[in-house]
Amino acid sequence: MQLEVPENTGVYCIKGNTNGQTYLGARGFHISIDHGLNWNPTSFTELVGTIDVNLKTGDIFVGNHLGVFYSTDNGENWNTTSFNDNALIVFLSSLNHIFIGNWGNIYKSTDNGDTWTQTLELSNDNEVASIIETADGTMFAGVTAFMGGGGVYRSADSGDTWEQIGLPNKYVRSLAVNSLGDIFAGSVGDHYLYYGGLYKSTDNGGTWVELRNDVLVTSIVITPDDHIYFGSNEYGDQAGVFFSNDHGETWERIISGLIGPSNQKIEGLSLAPDGYLYAYGNHLHRSVNPVFDANAAPLQEADDLTVFPNPFIDFLHFQFPNGKYYAEDYSVNVFDPIGRLVFSQELGGLQDGTINLSSLPQGLYYISVEIRGQRFSKPIVKNPK
Repeated sequence: MQLEVPENTGVYCIKGNTNGQTYLGARGFHISIDHGLNWNPTSFTELVGTIDVNLKTGDIFVGNHLGVFYSTDNGENWNTTSFNDNALIVFLSSLNHIFIGNWGNIYKSTDNGDTWTQTLELSNDNEVASIIETADGTMFAGVTAFMGGGGVYRSADSGDTWEQIGLPNKYVRSLAVNSLGDIFAGSVGDHYLYYGGLYKSTDNGGTWVELRNDVLVTSIVITPDDHIYFGSNEYGDQAGVFFSNDHGETWERIISGLIGPSNQKIEGLSLAPDGYLYAYGNHLHRSVNPVFDANAAPLQEADDLTVFPNPFIDFLHFQFPNGKYYAEDYSVNVFDPIGRLVFSQELGGLQDGTINLSSLPQGLYYISVEIRGQRFSKPIVKNPK
């Protein structure tokens, strides 16, 4: 369905929060409490080209040609950061570090925008167009380089350093990751003036498989149940929104409600936490219904948690796959064979996975850790002392 937007504002970006509100970046920052049917202006009246939201605190960060600004009271008041250059992309990592992508650079702030460190430096014909983070904290950046280069960059150290790891010379405009950790990259062309396409990596960016070579992919979003949507700003039968429910093997074109060629050119997609999908270009559209149930997003069961020693006596140690750490706090629960909770402990991000189960009697138990949409569980056995 097409949504009305404030007169003479345009549409540059859309973002939702966990309270059911939707933010419109246009000539000014606008808020909707009814999924985009009506928009209320805020005191921020400059152009808004990019938005990200801290979903835990509700803090809003916006970027434009003047720099990066933020609000801690849902847009009532706005604060400036010390960054006053062109911010093409603003991205908040799981550690609440702020990243900016602009022409030739990525900048990082660990103090809410007071100070910035340049962590990637390229020539100024390289546009950093997309930044994402996977469940294990690995970060990826999509770069369009109009004089050659570009592609996908990866950081394994929270964005402190970056390396080019794939799709060189592709004009990579968008990146997304599914629950399996597969990375998807969308391109709108390349340095040799060939067509754009969609690419997939199942090995953390080491190798890439071409899924489509006939579309200009401007944006990609993936639901918690791994349904993929991408937007294309091509003309004709390659414009619109495309959908896959089999990890990108087959695609369906969705143009219902996108009446006329100008409506079908999609410059961006945004998936709100409440499940609504927004598409924008010359106009703003929203899915009639949520594309996933936000209250029923399933946990992905994972059985590759490493526990040792097992059997144990007092202390049990565990590791996530590949020895990865997670940045945020999480709960560790232990259940007895009939499902009763017998132990629970909060562990801090980057903390060693060690729990003291000396108070439990000997016997069979199950350890369960839930984090970032995944549930890791394993049977464990306690031996007598």
